[in-house]
Amino acid sequence: MKTLVHLANFNSTNIGNGALIFGLERVLREDLGEGVRFLHDAWDDYTFGLKSFDGNFVSSINRCDGLIVGAAVTLNGREYLANAGMRFDLPYELWPRFSKPIVFYGISYRVWPNQPYHHLDKFKRAIDYILNSPRVMFSVRNDGTKSWLESLIGYESEKIEVVPDPALYVPVADSGHPELMDERVNVLLSLNNEDQTSRFKDEEQKLEFLKQLALAIDKLAAERDLNIILCPHYFDDYKIMAELMALLPSRIAHQKVVSSGLLKVPQAPYFYDLYSKADIALSMRIHSMSPAIGLGVPMLALSSQKRMSEFLNTAGLKDFMLDIFDAGLAEKIHTKVEYLLSHREEVRRKFETVRSAMRDQTRSYNRKIGALLERAC
Repeated sequence: MKTLVHLANFNSTNIGNGALIFGLERVLREDLGEGVRFLHDAWDDYTFGLKSFDGNFVSSINRCDGLIVGAAVTLNGREYLANAGMRFDLPYELWPRFSKPIVFYGISYRVWPNQPYHHLDKFKRAIDYILNSPRVMFSVRNDGTKSWLESLIGYESEKIEVVPDPALYVPVADSGHPELMDERVNVLLSLNNEDQTSRFKDEEQKLEFLKQLALAIDKLAAERDLNIILCPHYFDDYKIMAELMALLPSRIAHQKVVSSGLLKVPQAPYFYDLYSKADIALSMRIHSMSPAIGLGVPMLALSSQKRMSEFLNTAGLKDFMLDIFDAGLAEKIHTKVEYLLSHREEVRRKFETVRSAMRDQTRSYNRKIGALLERAC
């Protein structure tokens, strides 16, 4: 039995972390066999100063068989990350003390254009150590993180591997959902208001996007009996949800819109079961987009950041995306949604093909992890 510490955002109120956690553990169990168990360590506790990346942390890893650094946003260049310039903020002198394998599994970045990357020197030093250590495997998500990272550090490396977003494999728990209405077309709408000042150049640009979205919903509602389910993934989303509601016609806002609740990581299988039973997802969040694809739910990505477009382009799914700043957005949303609703089975087959191909990539990488763990015995 291999015991692996899984460092991930277990205490988070951002439900997307649940998709990453449950999806990653699912495929590792499937590919490494039943001889693996996970010890959960809440990464967000380190982020908020409740725990420290120190000698005791290293010792706790060395008492197990290895460490999985979960597929979360890790590279964000925050000023307070003064040891390693990333959320795995381990002091440099402690890195050589690890005696067990470490796997950075599908980590990602969230750095906007023109945003400074604080402590870049410390970050480069940590990355150099990671990429030159035989006990460390380092992979990033298939959302453009590799090219972004190589540009940041100034060189390319085959040790920076690319793996599919584990949220593709989130399991669901078959449950009842009062938000759903059998007699209507159930539309999940996931909006994203994180990093508002970076995502939108100003309030006017944000308002124009929401006006276009409201126009598209109005036109669709005139043609189909909609049940629109707003799905907040984090508290930031409530603000933009309220702003959209103010722009919708009263007959839609009062009669055709409901909201799911905001749930924590352990409820991810319940939350994403709602996705699995919807007719379509309109996804402004990455972890609305990738779970919908994995679950075979017709999905239209409303992209406001490069990470989403990179993922879909790599997957051969660029036709399932619109840039939220496109001219004529309302008509484009209407056209895409009508197509998706009219070709649901075709879309599901396409998504299943994509998921299957990515699952093969994931399996190949997980076998490398298995081999590393065996060598370390």
